[in-house]
Amino acid sequence: MNQTDIYKNHFPKAIRLSWEEVEGLLWKIFVDLRSSGYIPDVVISVARGGLAPARILGDYLQQKYICTLQMGHWDKDAQLTESPVLIYPLPEVDLSKQKIVVVDDISDEGMTMEKVAEYLSTRVGDIRTAVLVSKTDSHFMADFCPKVIDEWRWVFFPWSIHEDLVVFTEKVLQLTGGSTIEEIIRILEESMTVEFATDEIEKVLYDMYQAGEIAEDVNNTWSLI
Repeated sequence: MNQTDIYKNHFPKAIRLSWEEVEGLLWKIFVDLRSSGYIPDVVISVARGGLAPARILGDYLQQKYICTLQMGHWDKDAQLTESPVLIYPLPEVDLSKQKIVVVDDISDEGMTMEKVAEYLSTRVGDIRTAVLVSKTDSHFMADFCPKVIDEWRWVFFPWSIHEDLVVFTEKVLQLTGGSTIEEIIRILEESMTVEFATDEIEKVLYDMYQAGEIAEDVNNTWSLI
């Protein structure tokens, strides 16, 4: 086993969606909503992944009313939780007679949307769920989902690519003890089977440098501090 193969064991295979592909998936959700005869009065986004999709879907629906709630895997003491919990509830708004569609970007195991649907069920008049991407082994299937992945893959969305790359770049630096931008890109691309632009990694390194997490030597090699 060569060095590249060793690195591959530490990173998931991935797919990357462009803004154009995201808009296409959301248009499919819009068409399917219209075809079903369900016309929502309000779009609800599940923050943070559902923020951008809800805004775009709201445009397609010509719907100006968007509400937000946030789910997460941490409690009020910033401790990680096994299942998602409600971080910020809906604002004080009466949706008891409204038709709503609740939007998130992805359903991995399905626990987030399951919890959201349970939370909203007594607060709204009628509810439909929509996600851009779902895994086949998710135990909660949204009412509208234009893309289902048969094999588990990490999904890079345009709105979360920077955050994801910070995590994966840090992993590269941990494994290698220090790498140049070119080496970081090579390891990530070969391991995750998707392409990354140089400026994306430059922004990640700048962010980590400003946070005091990394340092660069005279050979342009970045290392964790």
